[in-house]
Amino acid sequence: MVQPPTGTVTFLFTDIEGSTTLAQAQPETWPAMRARHHAILHSEAAAHAGHVFQIIGDAFCVAFATPASALDAAIDAQHVLVHEPWADARLRVRMGIHTGAAEWRVGNYEGYLTLARAKRIMSVAYGGQVLLSNATAELLRDQLPDGIRLRDVGEHRLKGLTNPERLWQLVAPDLPHDFPPLASLNTIANNLPIQVTSFVGREQERADLKRLLTTTRLLTLTGSGGTGKTRLALQVAADVLERFKDGVWFVELAPLSDPALVPTGVASVLGVREEQGRPLMLTLLDWLRDKQLLLMLDNCEHLLDACARFADAVLHGCRAAQLLATSREAFGIAGEVPVRVPSLATPAPHASISLEALRQYDAVRLFMERAQIVRPDYTLTNQNAPALAQICQRLDGIPLAIELAASRLKVLSLDDINRRLDDRFRLLTGGSRTALPRQQTLRALIDWSDGLLSEPERALLRRLSVFAGGWTLDAAEAVCASDGIESFDVLDLLTHLVDKSLVVMDERDGETRYRMLETIRQYAREKLLESGEGERVRNRHTDFCLRLAATAKPELRGPNQKTWLERLDLRFAHF
Repeated sequence: MVQPPTGTVTFLFTDIEGSTTLAQAQPETWPAMRARHHAILHSEAAAHAGHVFQIIGDAFCVAFATPASALDAAIDAQHVLVHEPWADARLRVRMGIHTGAAEWRVGNYEGYLTLARAKRIMSVAYGGQVLLSNATAELLRDQLPDGIRLRDVGEHRLKGLTNPERLWQLVAPDLPHDFPPLASLNTIANNLPIQVTSFVGREQERADLKRLLTTTRLLTLTGSGGTGKTRLALQVAADVLERFKDGVWFVELAPLSDPALVPTGVASVLGVREEQGRPLMLTLLDWLRDKQLLLMLDNCEHLLDACARFADAVLHGCRAAQLLATSREAFGIAGEVPVRVPSLATPAPHASISLEALRQYDAVRLFMERAQIVRPDYTLTNQNAPALAQICQRLDGIPLAIELAASRLKVLSLDDINRRLDDRFRLLTGGSRTALPRQQTLRALIDWSDGLLSEPERALLRRLSVFAGGWTLDAAEAVCASDGIESFDVLDLLTHLVDKSLVVMDERDGETRYRMLETIRQYAREKLLESGEGERVRNRHTDFCLRLAATAKPELRGPNQKTWLERLDLRFAHF
């Protein structure tokens, strides 16, 4: 029995073109044709040491240890299929070949991106056509069989994949080689930027957002800075590209400072020209009125009112246009579905966990993928796993912070990085020179959010930093209300901070609690010390804890002991 290859694997995916139509048109001969097809593919896979690991209907998934073996199997299988004396109708099979990382575990392959790319390449081919990824073509460049060549058919956007793939077509004697243009997403207009790094994790979020886009016309992704709202939105936009016949259009709003320029920014992307004597917004709405397209409005938080007015006008003035927005705060208009983008999943603090289980956390996967950019030979081991798990947890699973930390592996060990996280704003710098300024350092990222706050919101945020893990509303009122903030103002200001994704609200055992990500709390604590009011706020915090303890003392010896112990555990565990 052929042992499944593992590590770097070449996959051959095949499928019968129009099999459903063929089965309905030839109900008497179809079973025999399908059986003969299966026999041919099984035979050619075995002849070239291929491992057939999955058959879905008439689709074969075969793994090979080398690209040459996969290519030879595809050539020989197509020769047999093309020259087979089929009874009533010719059976044509499309094929895709791709090489990438995949591990054979417990009866199946792990390596989602590699397998997905192989499937997508096969899906844009025509019956009788064999397509290869650029990765496979490069490996075969100097070892093609005599008379065989590869034809460059250009870069193509494939369903569900953010970055385009350069594809190559097999050209062999006695096999068809002239086909129509590939059925890829290139034919759908869009301006989605090409991503130069892989998208990691968030499978459930992607599925949920794609489902929501079938039922809502305005979907707003909210969350604190650095959580990957833009990257997630771009991936989802690429996933749903085929749904929008008039395209998917990315509008970057970060460079704009004048709210009045929001319609201008959208019109520029769509190629809509201003008409003399007529407001641009009316011209834009007329152009959009019957368009079936998706507008992605990115980085809306500093132009929130203008973006809300624009979105509201589109929702009421256009029949089919949809909007996907990213912002640190929702628009707050009718028809909007806001979705908070959480940080990436991280291991629990001080948890003992196996390497295999650790690799399942998105934060760990992101760190390792970015680490291997600067150190290609870097691997996860039993020795470095505890430090890596702690780094991801201490950075709250914030993707930008994790990427900045991983880039430091050029000059620091994991233990060094972990030790220096107490001064993370000095450590986590050096992002891409071409990124927005606020995405180049961790401090600049939070400075941007802080700069959008009113002075009372800013004051409350820095005072809340005295709560190490969380607080209740009454605690915030007792500790933070003074010097310009009245007790009755705290609830509204706290609500604004939740809306702006700087504070997280949790409900536990019927009690509402609030917390900050540790990265934001450290920033707010620095601001508290700089303000000169740190000692006063810490003293009020101490007084509140002492009053709570005094209130609890007589209750700890009576019938309410259990209730108060639980209450104190919940309160003081976070102080």
